[in-house]
Amino acid sequence: MMPRAKAARRLVLLGGGHAHVHLLAQAARAPLAPPGELELTLVSPYERHLYSGMVPGYLQGIYAETDLTFDLRALAARAGARFITAKADRIDAAARRVEVAGERLPYDLLSLDVGSEPAGLETSGVREHALTVRPMNRAAALRRRAEELFASGAADRVEVAVVGGGAAGVEVAFALERLGRERAARVRVTIVEAATDVVPEFSRRVQGIAGRLLAARGIAVCAGRPVAAVEAASVVLDDGRRLPSQLTVWIAGAAAPRLLAESDLPKDPDGFLLVDATLRAVDGGPLFGAGDCIGIAGYPGLAKAGVYAVREAPILDHNLRAALAGTEPRRFRPQAGFLALLNSADGRAIWRWKGLAGHSRLAWRLKDRLDRAFLRRYPEAR
Repeated sequence: MMPRAKAARRLVLLGGGHAHVHLLAQAARAPLAPPGELELTLVSPYERHLYSGMVPGYLQGIYAETDLTFDLRALAARAGARFITAKADRIDAAARRVEVAGERLPYDLLSLDVGSEPAGLETSGVREHALTVRPMNRAAALRRRAEELFASGAADRVEVAVVGGGAAGVEVAFALERLGRERAARVRVTIVEAATDVVPEFSRRVQGIAGRLLAARGIAVCAGRPVAAVEAASVVLDDGRRLPSQLTVWIAGAAAPRLLAESDLPKDPDGFLLVDATLRAVDGGPLFGAGDCIGIAGYPGLAKAGVYAVREAPILDHNLRAALAGTEPRRFRPQAGFLALLNSADGRAIWRWKGLAGHSRLAWRLKDRLDRAFLRRYPEAR
């Protein structure tokens, strides 16, 4: 009697973020397992992934969509993976199944790279009247709407409100103000921030630089005022005031995706998947994660920043291969600080490195070079 063939193990990747782009590109170059021993599946509601570092430049109009887009379907095909265009609804960790568009998808190993959702979506009117860039694929809809409103020759002033004055909100405000001027439109941009200053995650020095640049560009800042509601043509503040807004962009921080709330998984206090230094779920189950959807044990409050997702990627690739082969995993140690570069949409960038900060053309050239180099790493996805 012929021996029964060994069943292939099933690795399911949920989400097409930076880490999974890296993993699939590596799989296209060097398969994760010998032929016939692994069934690889990518599940994503989007067929394209936009590289977040270049989104402000795309909104500004200096990049085309193709300049910052990874083709997930093509990448999956090159990696020998099945591609399912759908959003995962729930993870049943006990049964090792993912519920996807009515299908129960079994797995032996599961990896999450689904990003985060904008915080505050429960605020009245946000889902109906606001646009966002999170997940990053939504930036294309924001760019289209801005182009419609900023159509050259428009006589009336266009009011834009950006809710959230962190780094992402400030970059988007700069980008939309510049796009409006390039389209010869009359645009007034206002940043609404619940904290007492813009870029509250940075030092007072960076806050001062950002504040001066915003003022010089005519971008208003309404700080210390949470938003109570968003309406079709206005933003309602907690004190009842209404700010006119024909285009409201909601960038009020990062929240855990609903998928995690619907699933019985180990989570940090903010609802993100809690993993250890090997990027494996802290309960030891066959579940890994990377990017904005995770919290790392021992590093509470770690910023949801793309630099961490990029650096987690090779660790995730190595450790999934190790889990399949039964070899030793590697540990991820987030660096204490990183070079921050904020596109100010004027041919320059705000930079922060340790205790130093500034605003220069050199910083923008460095940012553009680094971003383009990142895209070139993955020709399999282009």
